[in-house]
Amino acid sequence: MQPSPAFLAVATADVALAAAGRDRARWLTKPLLMPTLARGRDRRTQVSLALAGAGDVALLGGGETAFRAGLGSFFASHLAWVAALRDRPGRGWLRAHPLAAVPYLVVWAGLNGFLWRRTGPDRLPVAAYSCALAATALAALDTGDRAAAAGGALFFASDSMLALERFAGVRLPRQEAWVMGTYVTAQALLAESGRARS
Repeated sequence: MQPSPAFLAVATADVALAAAGRDRARWLTKPLLMPTLARGRDRRTQVSLALAGAGDVALLGGGETAFRAGLGSFFASHLAWVAALRDRPGRGWLRAHPLAAVPYLVVWAGLNGFLWRRTGPDRLPVAAYSCALAATALAALDTGDRAAAAGGALFFASDSMLALERFAGVRLPRQEAWVMGTYVTAQALLAESGRARS
């Protein structure tokens, strides 16, 4: 089953606005992303998406308070995703294919090693968040579902881009569009994989 037309329209508009640098207009689109995706989902998926939606709104603001509120919301969202993914059919795929986790663990260790000295007072919260992010990606992989695994990997990529920009000044051309494009695709794949297999 495909994401709803409402979600596709809002996601497309938000990514386009991000690419154009129209931050003020995104106060209209970004808060609608997760609510439109959450319609018709199971309760655990809705909780994950609601917490992510709170993080989206927090990160529209500037400054350390907004960043930490967003980080906390997304941390809770990842914990909710791990719980939701553990209930999916196919759980236990990694036991039969443990080497599939190696690339995730290598990237996680490399990213944290690179950012450790750069994160300053946010070092421990960022390290804890990266553990939750990796847990979501591995829980998605563990379902054995390709859509879920792709969603987990894209979430990992999206947040890695954010961390590299914020703490190391590493920025791609049209960075925010890349971040949002991978993020909304990740959330849609995680949500849709649950519906498809329920």
